[in-house]
Amino acid sequence: MNIGRKIISSSIAVLMLMAGNSAMAQGFSGDNAIAQDTALYRFFNALTHADTSVVSVFHLGDSHVQAGYFPQTNGALLQGQFGNAGRGFVFPYNLAGTNGPEDYRWSSPVKWSMERVIDRYKSPVLGPGAIVISTNNMPPALSFLGKQDSFQENSFNEAELFYDPGNDSTTVVAGTADVIITPMPFTGSPTMTKATLSFRDQQQIFSARFENTARTPFRFYGAFLRNGNPGVIYSSVGINGAMYQHYNDNSNILLADMAVMKPQLVIISLGTNEAYGKFDAFAFRNEIDKTVSLIRQLNPAVCILLTTPPDCMRVIYTHSRKKIRGKWRKITKTSITPNPYIAMATQQIEGYAREHGVACWNFNAVNKLQRARFNGLWAPDHVHFSVKGYQLQGQLLNEALQGAYRKYMAATKKTY
Repeated sequence: MNIGRKIISSSIAVLMLMAGNSAMAQGFSGDNAIAQDTALYRFFNALTHADTSVVSVFHLGDSHVQAGYFPQTNGALLQGQFGNAGRGFVFPYNLAGTNGPEDYRWSSPVKWSMERVIDRYKSPVLGPGAIVISTNNMPPALSFLGKQDSFQENSFNEAELFYDPGNDSTTVVAGTADVIITPMPFTGSPTMTKATLSFRDQQQIFSARFENTARTPFRFYGAFLRNGNPGVIYSSVGINGAMYQHYNDNSNILLADMAVMKPQLVIISLGTNEAYGKFDAFAFRNEIDKTVSLIRQLNPAVCILLTTPPDCMRVIYTHSRKKIRGKWRKITKTSITPNPYIAMATQQIEGYAREHGVACWNFNAVNKLQRARFNGLWAPDHVHFSVKGYQLQGQLLNEALQGAYRKYMAATKKTY
């Protein structure tokens, strides 16, 4: 496998994406800026040292994040500018039977079942991904494959695997990799374990077989990939249907995230799903506060950036009956109407951020002002975007971060 060619092609793809960023943003008359951007200055200071250190970014969200296109676009642009320190957190979404980022896939000879943070019946420990897969088929084995044609560079020379074998005597067989087994960096069952696979050269593939596991279900929580270089590691965790409350009620997830990712910046993109239920503004604001407070408690030095949800609509289906050629037939008409709760959720996120000095990117406002560009980029449900829509969202987030970073550099008299 030609890793060198992959790195070059990936860098070219990032440069093309950055060029597209300027082109797609042309004609934007709105203020694509981050409010309370001084709250990010500690993160920006870390970026100025990214040529000699690793800067970790963690992006938490719902289905808009799980698909990968939105966070990966912003991540690839940051890595194109400040260096790439690794792919970060990865999870076998395809083995779990759900969607995920498309720059990698997993394979396994055994079948797995899935538990997520949004499920009614789930394990009390779900790990950093808010999702876990488990199997009773022995011996469990997994293989990771990073795709060569991805715009995001995903080679690595170190992979941390998080799992629970049910005992303390399990061994890990991983080809030519050196394997070191240590306790899990976050709390859970006493048999939760981390295996660190170290490779002499950069890889895009690894396989691991777990031997001598217990008779109880083997549980796998994901992996964290590094390449040994300085720069940015950008990890994302999103679960379809997730809300602030899900992460708060299962707070061990955020604890695991802080322990595994060790982020200097946490980006939170939630609020869409709350707006499609019985919306309570006070309760919603309280859930935001719980999340922010817990993150600050776990990592007092971390910077936090809240984002507001897209300008989603409600799709209304009207059913009627009509007689056609002597037969009654069911007719369904579809109409799209604004969702008033989206605006309310946006107001609460903005208001909370302003009150507590938290950085906030009002994507809802940007989405409205960029309506002409997004019109052809919605999915049929008008809640989600197409691939190009999410890529545009990621580019606009990066543009807002770049504007705040330039202000920081000017304020601190540093050379940009």
